[in-house]
Amino acid sequence: MEGVPFSGIRKMMGRAWDLEGEGKPVIHLEIGRPDFDTPAHIKAAAQRALDEGKVHYTSNYGVPEVTRAIAAKLRSDNGLDFDEKGEIAVTIGANEAVFMAVMAFIDEGDEVLVPDPSWLNYFHCITLGGGVPVSVPLRAEKDFRMDPDDVARLVTPRTRMMVVMSPHNPTGAVLDRGHLESLAALAREHDLLVLSDEIYEKLVYDGAVHHSIGTLPGMRERTLVVNGFSKSYSMTGWRLGYIAAPRPLMDVLIRVHQYTVLCATSFGQYGAAAAYDGPQDCVREMRDEFARRRELILRRLRAMEGIECAVPEGAFYAFPSIRALGRSSEDVSMHLLEDAYVATVPGSAFGRYGEGYIRLAYSNSYENIDEAMDRMEASLAKL
Repeated sequence: MEGVPFSGIRKMMGRAWDLEGEGKPVIHLEIGRPDFDTPAHIKAAAQRALDEGKVHYTSNYGVPEVTRAIAAKLRSDNGLDFDEKGEIAVTIGANEAVFMAVMAFIDEGDEVLVPDPSWLNYFHCITLGGGVPVSVPLRAEKDFRMDPDDVARLVTPRTRMMVVMSPHNPTGAVLDRGHLESLAALAREHDLLVLSDEIYEKLVYDGAVHHSIGTLPGMRERTLVVNGFSKSYSMTGWRLGYIAAPRPLMDVLIRVHQYTVLCATSFGQYGAAAAYDGPQDCVREMRDEFARRRELILRRLRAMEGIECAVPEGAFYAFPSIRALGRSSEDVSMHLLEDAYVATVPGSAFGRYGEGYIRLAYSNSYENIDEAMDRMEASLAKL
């Protein structure tokens, strides 16, 4: 456990909440969650399930209504064909799906290639499972896309799995088909499993297109597709995600699920089924509002002295460079919180290659983001 630190994101959130408790007007740009309510038809479906007494254990895989809805969505949206009976498991958020993959397939000392910077749970779930996370550097000059040459250089006889996340947290990068084909070729050449985290797939901008690596030749049999309802349907507190994998792999994964959480919350799963089966206007409306906020935050950041920011093609994060300020990312984030009451996350929380950056989530209101940028500009001038 000495190798598993507390979350840098949660550290900033905790301090922000402390300041709020003291009456300070904190603006939260550190929290990676939509600020919208869950759409009404989703809540109504869960409420109906409660009223109908659907409050008991479910299959380890999930209720038939939701596995069927997930299978249909994967076919129509992603071109992925998974059997609703035995190749899809509903999990406690995408986080549990990642943990399942590590516990099922990573032995002591096995190496997993992880894009760096990245969502910190990849690194630490791997460590918890006895594996060794190996950082694949993401560089601004390459639009924060994982370079196949770096991947090839880092593969060893102990490499077992590669993590692919597109759209990417914290940079917002989206991998095009060409990049995915190069990564897929390496996975086939070295017989690697691929953990494909697609949780932000519906949040893409400027004509960017999400592709699943599992659709490429020779990849279905080695790809673990992770997704969920938190980001696109504003269901973070529902804790509902899923993992899809070919049956031989799912037969292993489901045992981890069975002996840890057993099943996801019964009545919540009916809400998840409604999310996929119901109208999708809510997703488009949220995405359009995120796009409006993205334009604001990019324009304001680029006007600040000492700040550079690449254009995020997906998700709802900006990842500006603060290197010109000559301070560590943790120093800058803490300064903004204590001085301007703007909560951000230091890039170092996402891996060693995240140093020199901070993450800002534009999953707050347009007005709050505009006010945060006013405060941030004035506060950074003091540095």
